[in-house]
Amino acid sequence: MVRVDALSYSPEGVVEETDISVGRCREIIEKQPVTWINIVDIDVRTRQELETLFALHPLALEDASRMDIPPKVEQYDDVLFIVARTIVWSEAIETDQLSLFLSKRIVITIHDKIFPQLEDIRVRIRRKDPKLLKSGTDYVFYMILDTLVDSYFPNLDRLDDIIEGLEEGMIRDPNILSIDKIHSVRTDLVKLRNALRPQRDSFAQLMRIDIPFFKKDTRNYLRDLYDHMILSLDRLDTQREIVTSLMEVQTALVSNSVNRVIKVLTIIFTVTLPLALLTSAFGMNVDFPGRDEPLGFAMALILMIGTTAAMAWYLKRKHMF
Repeated sequence: MVRVDALSYSPEGVVEETDISVGRCREIIEKQPVTWINIVDIDVRTRQELETLFALHPLALEDASRMDIPPKVEQYDDVLFIVARTIVWSEAIETDQLSLFLSKRIVITIHDKIFPQLEDIRVRIRRKDPKLLKSGTDYVFYMILDTLVDSYFPNLDRLDDIIEGLEEGMIRDPNILSIDKIHSVRTDLVKLRNALRPQRDSFAQLMRIDIPFFKKDTRNYLRDLYDHMILSLDRLDTQREIVTSLMEVQTALVSNSVNRVIKVLTIIFTVTLPLALLTSAFGMNVDFPGRDEPLGFAMALILMIGTTAAMAWYLKRKHMF
């Protein structure tokens, strides 16, 4: 169900209203210089109201409601629209979309899941953080994106722990570690890399866009945001390379294990080959001297034991086992 919250503020104070209508948000905007509107699980009616009351472009609103758009930046007159992605880790790791609209007096965030990261910014506003209350919409816009990117690092740390566990498991017993586990982690890393890579380019584009209400100081913060984004992607690349190396090592270890088994079976077959030949010869229904005498049986035993011992000694000398 759609939920609309508004948080407006100025150096004089903070006003917050929850679960309100878009029309009420329009009234709040007239009273404060900065208003942050947060919309969860947007529906068609809310989209139409945003288009009518806030003059947001319908194409941007359509992208904001789809939740499968890659990161991008677009400018519609005096409104900036950006799509960013966050990392969500429940049963499996994936990314989710956060859409932002920015104008001189308002910031609108749209998403279909609750983002706990955004609550930290609301807490700072409620506590009347001087930096936030004295800044315009450009700074809270930066804070939202910065919090989003910073939330990547705990997930990357968790991936580091998983990869470290794979390495330790491989050292303890390579036969236990399944190649499927390594491949699953590598698939997650590739999925994250492909989802977040366009965001680096969108942040670079964001720094180049000429927006009148973007202060010079905020542009400096955007460069830092871009650096953090590059750092996140570099860590993903490093993790992917490590996991790829683990896959290669695991494949080599499994191959070596199979080769050792084949080697043992080959040695056993080679050592017992004289036994098979002699027993086959003495088991033939052919009359030869000593066949029905104790001496013949003793000679057969001596030949079988002697040839087997000689074959084993030869293989041992050649360091075959």
